[in-house]
Amino acid sequence: MKKHQMTLDGWKGIKVVENIADLSVIEHVDTLEGNIGPLIFGDKGTAHFINMPAGLFLGEHEHSTEAFIYTVQGRWVLCNNGVRKIMQAGSLFWFQANASTGYEVPFDEDAYILIFKSERGDNTEEKFLEYLYGLKERLEKEHSTNTPYLLSELPSDHPARIFATNIKK
Repeated sequence: MKKHQMTLDGWKGIKVVENIADLSVIEHVDTLEGNIGPLIFGDKGTAHFINMPAGLFLGEHEHSTEAFIYTVQGRWVLCNNGVRKIMQAGSLFWFQANASTGYEVPFDEDAYILIFKSERGDNTEEKFLEYLYGLKERLEKEHSTNTPYLLSELPSDHPARIFATNIKK
């Protein structure tokens, strides 16, 4: 049992995370995409979080498995095939395997999201953390070769910058 998880005497087959936002007890990796960490790995599915920083730009990319993503706090912009939608606390969306999604935070506050995956495979919390450390290195290498991870790094005529400017008017 991880230190951020608990169970009660007499409970069987249950894990609880009392505070999903307490990064002082939840293992996480600080990447250019934000703080990312596992919350619960069940028998078949998983839940992890991303605390996306204000100013983030994460271009559209695919994931090999479907996911449900719930916005806990903050606002951010979901992008799919160049179409943008503001997501806010309480919003939930699903994407199918290999769907293209981009994440932008053109607001002054961070956005905290929960990601629920229905397929765990042979993944464990330890393997997920190893993946995140590798991701951190890969993103930093990409960033050093001019891949933008901040809206401010995009040209002023980039669609994400234009959208951000228009929503702030």
